[in-house]
Amino acid sequence: MASLHRALAAAVAGDPDLAVYDGEVTSAGRLELLPFVHEQAISITAHRFGTPDDWSADVI
Repeated sequence: MASLHRALAAAVAGDPDLAVYDGEVTSAGRLELLPFVHEQAISITAHRFGTPDDWSADVI
């Protein structure tokens, strides 16, 4: 198996933008997608000078 890893690394010239996963595939799609999804947080600031505005109430 180590020789296969070395051959693969040589074939792609050690490109860090390429990821190869050699683990078993699971039936849980959410687990399979974890390495490819980035968590993102979005915040809404709806106030001017400390006074809350109502425009974002429908969004939240």
